[in-house]
Amino acid sequence: MNIEEKILEKVRQLPLNQQQEVLKFTELIQQKNLTSLPSPNLNMTPEDKVKKWQKVLEKLPQKSPNLPDEALHRDTMYNDED
Repeated sequence: MNIEEKILEKVRQLPLNQQQEVLKFTELIQQKNLTSLPSPNLNMTPEDKVKKWQKVLEKLPQKSPNLPDEALHRDTMYNDED
């Protein structure tokens, strides 16, 4: 099974509203053309890199809530039962 078939199989299992989200996401990827990233500037200082990352982070959406503390507990990640 190739990647396209795998994606189709997964998408078909989703409810319609989530299928629409997948479609919007793929359209966004096409619009942004994520494969053509600029080459890194090797002359940037570490401070310049930090400033650049801070600018990128400021543009990210703040819609998502943080994970609750319970989600980070070890017992929610691992099953220690033997």
